[in-house]
Amino acid sequence: MAHNVEIVANDGNLCGEAPLWDPAGRRLVWLDYETGLVFEHIPETGLTRVISRGLMVGGIALGRGGRLVFGGATGLHLWSRQAEYRTIAAEMHGEPLCVNDIIAGPRGQVYAGTFYWGPTGMEKPGRLVRCAPDGSLAIEDEGIELANGLGLAPDDRTLYFTDSTARSIFAYDVDPATGGLSRKRLFVRVPAAEGVPDGLTVDRAGHVWSAQWYGGCVVRYDPDGTVERRIALPVKQVSSLAFGGDDYADLYVTSAANAWTSPYAPPGYDFHAPNTGGALYRIRTDCRGRPEHVAGHA
Repeated sequence: MAHNVEIVANDGNLCGEAPLWDPAGRRLVWLDYETGLVFEHIPETGLTRVISRGLMVGGIALGRGGRLVFGGATGLHLWSRQAEYRTIAAEMHGEPLCVNDIIAGPRGQVYAGTFYWGPTGMEKPGRLVRCAPDGSLAIEDEGIELANGLGLAPDDRTLYFTDSTARSIFAYDVDPATGGLSRKRLFVRVPAAEGVPDGLTVDRAGHVWSAQWYGGCVVRYDPDGTVERRIALPVKQVSSLAFGGDDYADLYVTSAANAWTSPYAPPGYDFHAPNTGGALYRIRTDCRGRPEHVAGHA
C-alpha cells in the first residue's frame, strides 16, 4: 500500500532520536542527541518547542506524574522540567553509566543499553541493563557493540534489542515476575547492503518496526523475522520511530542531518548526498501501536 510521508517538524536535528508518544499530554517528545535538546510536538495545535536543554539525552521513557525518564551520557534521570531532575543511577560497578536508548517495562523497570564510543569507534563493549524502580541495577547482557532500539511484544514476554553495528536485532524472553531476561536469540540480521538497524518499536499485532540508518526507510518484520513491508523516506539517515496519536496509527520517524562517515555504510554509499536527514516525519498507517509502560521511579 502507498503511505503518505509528511514533515511535522523541521528543526534540522543533527541526530534526531527516541520519539515517544505521551498520551497524557497528547504530544510527541523526541531529542537531538548532538545538541542535548529535547522537543515536544503537539499535533492538535501544531506547536513544536524545546522542553529541555543542557542535559545530554539518548533515550526517553514515560515517568510517573507526567515526568519523563531520560537516559544519556551521565546515566538515568527522572526529569520534571528544564534543569529540574533527580539522578536515578550514574554508574555501575565503578564505571559511568553511558546510556543510549531506553524503554520502561510492565513492572516499572527500565531497560537501558549502554555504549562507550569515541572518535575512532567502540572503546569497550556495552551492556543491556535493567534498572528497578528502587534504582538498583542488574546486568542482563554484555558484549554489545552499539546499543540502540528497544521494544516489547504486546504480551510483554519478549524484549527486542538492536545492536546497530552488529547489524542485528535480538530477542529475549522476559520473566513476568522479575523482568529478568533469558534465552537470547537472533531475530533479524540486516544485510550490509541495506543499511544499519537503529531505533525500534513493536505494533499491537506483534510486528517489529526498525529504522534503517543509511537505508532511507523503515522496515516492518513479521514475528518470525520476515520482511513484511518497507516504507521509503526522502532521507538516508532514518534513526528511530514510534507510534502515536490518539489511535496510535500515526508512525513518527526521526532522522539525522549530521552525516556519519563510517565503515558500516552500504557499498557505494554517498556520504555527500544532500538528503541526509534532520526532520521529524509522520506516516499514517493501517497498523496500531500501543501505549508505552510507565517507569516506576519516584
